Amino acid sequence: PGPWIALAVALLVMAPHLLWLVRNDFLPFAYASARAAPSRGLLDHVLHPVVFAAGQLGFLLPALLIAATLAWPRPKADEAGAGVAAKADAFDRRIVTLLAFGPAAITIALSALTGRGAIAMWGYPLWLFLGVWIVLYARTAITPARLARVVTLWAVVFALFALVFAANYSVLATLDQRYRAVFYPGDRLADELARRFRAATGRPLVYVIGDMWDGGNVAHYAREQPRVLIDGDPRRAPWIDLGDLRTKGAVVVWTGGDPAVMPLALRGIAGDAQVQPPFTLPFRRGDHVLTVGWAILRPLPAFARISDDNAPTPPL
Repeated sequence: PGPWIALAVALLVMAPHLLWLVRNDFLPFAYASARAAPSRGLLDHVLHPVVFAAGQLGFLLPALLIAATLAWPRPKADEAGAGVAAKADAFDRRIVTLLAFGPAAITIALSALTGRGAIAMWGYPLWLFLGVWIVLYARTAITPARLARVVTLWAVVFALFALVFAANYSVLATLDQRYRAVFYPGDRLADELARRFRAATGRPLVYVIGDMWDGGNVAHYAREQPRVLIDGDPRRAPWIDLGDLRTKGAVVVWTGGDPAVMPLALRGIAGDAQVQPPFTLPFRRGDHVLTVGWAILRPLPAFARISDDNAPTPPL
């Protein structure tokens, strides 16, 4: 009965999440489907999963290098079979193995089955249990000498990452002029839009309509911390009250395409927003310039809000 009890508990824990998925049209899956590279033919059923797996291995190499100190130099007789691993039975190892490799294996299998390309960044949360698996299967006691080697190698890897990071955003940034998201002027964009909205309406900015990147930056940096209606799609942000958005108004923002023409995807929810003259902002470093298209969805007048308290939400 043990496995059945575990399954029942697992289903009970998962129930709220499953219910949310059903009620919101499996939104996380729709997001992954929208971002996954399309399959261009039979070769992609092999190429895409191989590329994803190779990328994951590359990301794991620093961690595997640090973990190698558990097996090298070869454990002595008094180190082998000691520690936590000695207390773990076969069932424990099977469970940890499933947790460590199951998510990545399923992602690679789905990529092979569909031919679609998974984004390498999606692999970061897939390896949370790899460290536990390594400790269980290394079966090596962590002696002071071995711990010193682990810490030393970890410090070397950490220092190398810090140096590469600094070089990438200081030295290389002045040479290749490549777009780097860290230089995106999100704080200036948020301040500018909030200021302009207050100047035009006399009210604080409560809502932003835009894509995840532009809208997210405004929501994070603006003093008012407005809420984002992602992509102008209520399904992407089901917690947004459209009636309240209409009452309090919103800023519509986009940084791609024609800055003087609101993107079609945003017009469904903010078609009557007033497009404003675009403006530009310099990036934090380099010669890149951000061109901002924006519009104001004006708040309802005070008398309209009072009279509509008991009326249906007006169509957007």
